[in-house]
This record gives sequence, C-alpha cells and structure tokens, in this order.
Amino acid sequence: MANALITSKQCFICKKQKYNLYPCEGCSEKFCNIDLPKHHQEHVVELEKIVNDCDKLQQNINEQKQDLNHRPLIKQVNEWERDSILKIKQTAEDCRQTLIKSTDENNIEMKKKLNQFITDLRKMRDDDDFNEIHLNKLRVLLEELKNEHEQLLNVSILEEPTSFINKISIITTASIS
Repeated sequence: MANALITSKQCFICKKQKYNLYPCEGCSEKFCNIDLPKHHQEHVVELEKIVNDCDKLQQNINEQKQDLNHRPLIKQVNEWERDSILKIKQTAEDCRQTLIKSTDENNIEMKKKLNQFITDLRKMRDDDDFNEIHLNKLRVLLEELKNEHEQLLNVSILEEPTSFINKISIITTASIS
C-alpha cells in the first residue's frame, strides 16, 4: 500500500526511477538531484558560447570602425574615384592638346594670309600705286581676314550627356532594428 501512495518517475538523463525529481522550466523535463546540476552545466556552457560569439561580433565591429579604408566596399569606392579622376584628367589633357594643335594650325594659316596681305599692302605703298578702289578692296580684305580669324577663335566645348564615368551609389538591403 505504501508503494501505491508514492509513485516514482524517470529522470530524463539517467533514466532511473526516482521519487524526487526536479522540473526544468526551460525544457519541461524532470531530473534527479544528481543530473539537474549536469543539465544546468549544459546551459552554462551554451551561454558561454553565446557570450563568446557576442564578443567576436563586438570585436569585428570595433575593427571595422577603426580601419575604414580596409573595408572592401570602401576600397571599391576609392578605386572608382581614382579611376574616374584619371579618366577626367586624360579627357581634359586630350582636349587641351586638340585645342593647342587646332589653334597653332589656324594661326600658321592666318599668318600666311596676313603676311601675303601685308606684302601686297607694302608694295602698293612703296610703289605709290593705289586709289580709292584699291583702298576699299584692302579694307574689305582686311575685314575678311579679321572675321576669318575670329571664326577660328570661335571654338566651343561640347558636353555630351552620355556618361563615360559610371555613377555609383550605395544600396542598403538590410537594416538593424
């Protein structure tokens, strides 16, 4: 009859029948007084793993914060900047060289025409052989030379809307809340 009043249950770890078992509120299993501390020790070990992982994450965050230039995406932005600046500098240099070459060629051509005009003008003056018709012609020719020279100086820059430098931007896909 005494056995019927006291019922035993089984310990979750050792599987032995025990009268005094202690419930774990976390897993809802029952443990004997020998195995309950073992079960708790498993929790302690697991908690230490979580603490260690947390410490590693914190260390990783601190290392990233200290050394911004070694982050892969920061490196990529720096490379893009460097490459873009090189492209701009090269394009500017190419434009300068084209302008210089064009201006030099035009100036050479204008000097030839002007020298011929001056030679003809001096000859007329030295020969003292001219009249109003010649003077009017000379004025017209001189105006034509001036206009031609101004047209040569009317060089402009064409900015094309097409981009030879790729625009970059940052896309954030996840946020911490």
